Amino acid sequence: MPMLSFLRSRAAPSFDVQAEQRQLSEAVLRSAARLVASDDDAQTAIARHCQTLTALAPHIVLAWTWFGPSTTPTIRPQVMAGSAAAYAHTLCIQRSLLTELGPAFRTLAGKQLEPFKVTALSPFGPWRAAAAAHGVRSVLALPLRSSLDGQSGLFVLYADVDRYFDNVGVGVFDALGHLFGAVLSRAARNVELARAANCDALTGLANRHAVALLGPELQRVTAHDQAVSVVMLDIDHFKHINDDHGHAAGDAVLRSVARLLQTTVRQTDTVARWGGEEFVICLPGADLPVALGVAEKLRLALAAEHLAVGAGRTLRLTASLGVAQLQTGETLADGIARADRALYLAKHGGRDRVAAAPLVAATA
Repeated sequence: MPMLSFLRSRAAPSFDVQAEQRQLSEAVLRSAARLVASDDDAQTAIARHCQTLTALAPHIVLAWTWFGPSTTPTIRPQVMAGSAAAYAHTLCIQRSLLTELGPAFRTLAGKQLEPFKVTALSPFGPWRAAAAAHGVRSVLALPLRSSLDGQSGLFVLYADVDRYFDNVGVGVFDALGHLFGAVLSRAARNVELARAANCDALTGLANRHAVALLGPELQRVTAHDQAVSVVMLDIDHFKHINDDHGHAAGDAVLRSVARLLQTTVRQTDTVARWGGEEFVICLPGADLPVALGVAEKLRLALAAEHLAVGAGRTLRLTASLGVAQLQTGETLADGIARADRALYLAKHGGRDRVAAAPLVAATA
């Protein structure tokens, strides 16, 4: 069939602009109501909004979103909905002289919103396929932005009516873009709240709450006969640092010790500030002899440090450490309590040393 005859054979579906605007407004309101009531993560929430939009607006045959850096060389849809979703599953937009003129990369570059016409003669190959297989006639891309963490992305819509977005107006879709931006901002806010709840503000380490959340996972490790040990570390004579050099110097020392601990242990280990000048290190996969070796390594590393406290002055620190291996059935809190008792022995044995908590005798 000649191409022009093929195009004429694809009769445009009936289109009532006012009815479409009402349906789109309903989609925006439903999405806004769901956003207020839902605690979904950003990707789940946006997927549901796209599904609501394509279900209520029959001429929107595809809605997809993408998130990433504006300098990306490749865009692949990450969340998609609509009757043409199968097309988005295989779509890959590579940055080129041609695609930089298209809606996706133009929107990432901050250009003005502009609907694009799609036909079976479009220069972009995937658009020709979308026109032939799904009757796509118009495309609009909108920017997505989080007001908190600067995350950027795209919200791209495909319609099966010529000049659909010109006729309906881009305002309602821009409102959806702002709604999705609110979704991203809320997700970023939730991440920040979770981080604040589990993170020590001074050192950036995990805090007691985060260690408590780690407990069940470590208990499962011990239940499978794999060793888990904990180390409790206390900086010796820390009060003298605050008294002699000021609390700012004390804070700087705590931050330096935190960095040293993190860079000395494995990535699979967890370092937490327990409170004051005390730190806890959780060592999955380490039995008592291995954990004692780690504790001694930490003690020596700290003793070798020369920590700056301003005005050309430096401090040399020592630390006392207590070590305990979790026993089968023992909670992490129990193991930390035994490590704390071992720490007491180290401090009262002269400080700058490592002490081990005895293994718990098995009961019959």
